Amino acid sequence: MKTRTLLPLTALGALLLTGCSTTGPLPTFGKAITPEWISADFDGQPGEEYIATSNLQDVVFNARGEVIGWYVKSYAGTPFIKKRADGTYDFSALKNSKTIVNMVGDRKALAVTADGVLDPAQPAQTTAPQLTQNLSQNRQEAVFRYTQNGATVTKTVTLHPRNFKMDVQTSIAGGPTNYTMLFPGLGKADNPSVKAVPVGGQLAAVQGSGTLSVPNIQYAALQEKPSQVAHALIVRPQDGTTANATLTGGPQGLIAVQLSGPSNLEVYGGKNELVHLYQSGYTSLPGLFDPNPFGKISLLIVKLMETLYKFVGNWGLVIVLLTILLRLIMWPLMQAQGRTTARMQVMQPRIKEIQDKYKERKDVESQRAMQQEMQQLYRDHNFNPAGCFSTFLPFPVLIALWSTIRNFEFDSGFLWLPDLAVPDPFYILALIYLIVNIGQLYVMTRKNPDMFRQQAFIYIIFLYFALTFPAGVTIYIILSTLIGIGQQILINKQVEKETATIGQTVQKAPARPAGKPRKTIDAPRE
Repeated sequence: MKTRTLLPLTALGALLLTGCSTTGPLPTFGKAITPEWISADFDGQPGEEYIATSNLQDVVFNARGEVIGWYVKSYAGTPFIKKRADGTYDFSALKNSKTIVNMVGDRKALAVTADGVLDPAQPAQTTAPQLTQNLSQNRQEAVFRYTQNGATVTKTVTLHPRNFKMDVQTSIAGGPTNYTMLFPGLGKADNPSVKAVPVGGQLAAVQGSGTLSVPNIQYAALQEKPSQVAHALIVRPQDGTTANATLTGGPQGLIAVQLSGPSNLEVYGGKNELVHLYQSGYTSLPGLFDPNPFGKISLLIVKLMETLYKFVGNWGLVIVLLTILLRLIMWPLMQAQGRTTARMQVMQPRIKEIQDKYKERKDVESQRAMQQEMQQLYRDHNFNPAGCFSTFLPFPVLIALWSTIRNFEFDSGFLWLPDLAVPDPFYILALIYLIVNIGQLYVMTRKNPDMFRQQAFIYIIFLYFALTFPAGVTIYIILSTLIGIGQQILINKQVEKETATIGQTVQKAPARPAGKPRKTIDAPRE
């Protein structure tokens, strides 16, 4: 590769590896975050805040147990919170990065109101919360208590670090029986969909300005249009809790849940994405999420993964088995695609000869003659250019599989990997990924060294993605590529054997032995 081409690409790779954002954190590839509670001054106001940090999100509570920062990470494991050498914390990346959204914006979630008694805008007497965690049980728990106008509110919040759910149990002593809990969102969304379904009733929704009251809800939700970067906030009453909801649409989208007595709510605050919602048990809720064709394929893959897990008990082995199974299913299709590629490689030298032959001849007759020779070459090698389209047929399954593994939350590691949901902290998979893909490129372009040299530079950029992909995704790509290389090598040998005699010249007739007289026939006389 020419130096003038290599240098800019190397600079681009370095830029990607060091991070382009001036306000966001530099990418840390791997380094799974150990969930923990952090007590620190987050908002610059008197008193401490309490931050639950994990691979998926950083949730900031004030002393009343109100959420003042709800940061859902686009890429699991990104460490937006930096610990300084003196033991203090730097939250600037969390507050200022353009790659993460505060779902509550400048408002508060889990705020409790009651007419004339409880008001989130007024001062209250607070005590330091009790913070505990049990990672083996996927729990981070905080018990908040505060007193306002003689009423004491006790709020127990239990987060689950491996998914986006939290449980919120609330009780009020010495105060009103009826109260309201507020759930605003979704931060950047100008006009989220606000909906609720009453128990035994039909979906009710408000889009844009306006309010709607829904009694005895089965669930209520704020949702952006589904995507990998969309968010959702879902509230479900639990354990016999009866809740009514007032829905407010528009830029100030809000769910106000009216409760009475001790209550228990399950709250989902995270990605509005099918796999996470399925693992959290929400896809069965009526009217909440309607998967597209890719989503339906993803659901089948997730259910297959769950079935395999029952037999092997390890998610890493599940990915290995799933990859092998899907490659076997797609083997005939990949076989057809591989044969097309192999025949094209065999024809490359002859194609170049024909192109060079007519390179200086641009007239219509010459171009027509070149096309005729190319078509004859295709017929000789039984090559159908339309066969190249088979390359695209596996894409829906491959895209759905990649999306599924990327969003799936694993509860275990594999080999040296601490967590399959985040990148390899030792970069071993990234190196294997690079070697395997260059090997595949060589097998695909072995008859055309120039093409190999031209395309090899692409993997400088691909290396960045290998460093940032969740380990589970990278394992799938590596294993799938290795199987593809083996299949292509077998096909190459078959095609080369089949086409070995094509294009051989016909041998001339042998010369007559010396000394043997020739018979001469005279022309007839007139």
